[in-house]
Amino acid sequence: MELQHRHLLGLAAGLAGCVASLQAQPIETNVFSPVADTYVQYGIGQDSNFGTLEYLYLFANGTARDYFAYVRFDLSAVPSDAQLVDATLKLTKVTGPRNDTLNTARLRILGLNDVPGNTPQNWDELTLTFNTIGAEWTAPNEFDPDRVTSFDDALGNETADNTTGIATISGANLVNFLTSRLTAGGLVTFILDFATTEGGRGFAFGSRENADPNARPQLTLAYQVPEPTMPALLTLGGLLFLAWCRRLR
Repeated sequence: MELQHRHLLGLAAGLAGCVASLQAQPIETNVFSPVADTYVQYGIGQDSNFGTLEYLYLFANGTARDYFAYVRFDLSAVPSDAQLVDATLKLTKVTGPRNDTLNTARLRILGLNDVPGNTPQNWDELTLTFNTIGAEWTAPNEFDPDRVTSFDDALGNETADNTTGIATISGANLVNFLTSRLTAGGLVTFILDFATTEGGRGFAFGSRENADPNARPQLTLAYQVPEPTMPALLTLGGLLFLAWCRRLR
């Protein structure tokens, strides 16, 4: 009886230790690189593709020209039920056809919603052109607010430093958007555009093909995997109980 009691105490201690370790979920931080990126041109070269270039060119010239970029990440490696704690998209300015000042007033970062009529999330960087994108673009430097998610309002946290050439976006809107994309398979597309119809101004960000790895777009996620459910804990307890019974034989 005393031996069985010691075994029972050992079982209880083991189960408690397992439960404690499962409940103490650490925050995981991962940095993702794009799986596809390119830019498209409205006003000239609308059938041209730029998916092999080392830069993503943004350009605005009134209502006559609008060049904007698409960047896709694959987050399928993150559990669909992960709880995002923080997220940051980082872009790095590089030499392009123009090298005008980068600032928050000129930069717009949007999330492509997964709705009928939009550019599909699995677009091909080697074939996408302005003439093959979806209905999200409505006019030069304008997008349908029902088809995209903006990260520039009060729930956003945008920075753009022309001295360092670094632009970032974070905040609650980004976290919520990425959470919705995780539950929808993990493909997420960002649209980068000038925020205003300026007269002939532009700059470029490094693409995933850029020779400098530090110049490529980066998406950093911090997340936790949810605590185990009661059925999972009961299953664990059952397995430990069976192991205890076998030890008594």
